[in-house]
Amino acid sequence: MARGRCRLTAARRSAHLETLRPYDLVVAPVVTALGAVLAGPAVPPWRLLPAGVLGLTACAGALYTADYLTRHEDGRTKPHRPIPSGRLPAAVARRCAVLLWLAAFVLATLVNWRSLLFVGLAVLAQDAYGRWLKNRGLWGDAAVGFSGWSCPLLAGACCTAPWPPAHLAAPALLLSVQGTLGNLLLAVDDRPHDLRAGCRTLPVRHGPDRAWTVLTALAVAEYAGALLLPVRAGPRTAPVFLLLVLSAAATAAAVLVTVRRRADRAVELHMYERVLLPAALWALTGEAFVAVAVAAVSAGVLRLTSRPMLRPAPYEEGGAVGT
Repeated sequence: MARGRCRLTAARRSAHLETLRPYDLVVAPVVTALGAVLAGPAVPPWRLLPAGVLGLTACAGALYTADYLTRHEDGRTKPHRPIPSGRLPAAVARRCAVLLWLAAFVLATLVNWRSLLFVGLAVLAQDAYGRWLKNRGLWGDAAVGFSGWSCPLLAGACCTAPWPPAHLAAPALLLSVQGTLGNLLLAVDDRPHDLRAGCRTLPVRHGPDRAWTVLTALAVAEYAGALLLPVRAGPRTAPVFLLLVLSAAATAAAVLVTVRRRADRAVELHMYERVLLPAALWALTGEAFVAVAVAAVSAGVLRLTSRPMLRPAPYEEGGAVGT
């Protein structure tokens, strides 16, 4: 009996780890800390810690929330995931989401009450996506980009400034576009599942070819905008910015080519692209070494962690645009 209890505990731990998705968690503190450093350049490193913890906590809460709200759809199309499989009870996932969001609200209040606005907006957007916006095509993808990228950046800025400075509008918009692209890419990979579940995502509504066109337009807008940022930043621009942003753009191009054949592999490539752009934006502060370190450490975490939540159900094959 004790041995069975140990096995159950190990299964529960594994289910929590799958739900928390380390490949997503690694990006959250980078984006919130980026907001803090862009809002207050030359701040001591210890002042970035609250921003990183805030991003980590809010992201964890968002992951539990998303899986809880989509548990019925997952039960029909992805029964191997933690909640549908029973390895993680829905009530436990709901409690984890509530506790993590409460912790994020408390931390935001202690650091700067104004950051509560952006944490609250992220909660509302995530909830709206899980309940309604996933079935509204690109609107749902944009809600994820806003809640998962723009809101953390602006909340992090409040850790070193009373309000996010005006010059953060452009980075926030770029990251929101990147987040929108990433969620649309996941929708392309999930198209067979969403068709069975009746979800009206953009690839389901308009087909994979239209989805690829939108993905291309988002990538072009993202990196055209990124290359204009040094003009606005002036003397803060570091040469390493161009190296990182061009590396990110090349990775995005590889994603667009790969998604035609294997959408699941394109999602894997995008994981690296989405850490390169925040690192490039970090270089705009002139901290070239830190920017490269952020990119290297984040890429290392991606390389070393497994991604079971991105795997198809045992009876499914990886998707591709055009199939």
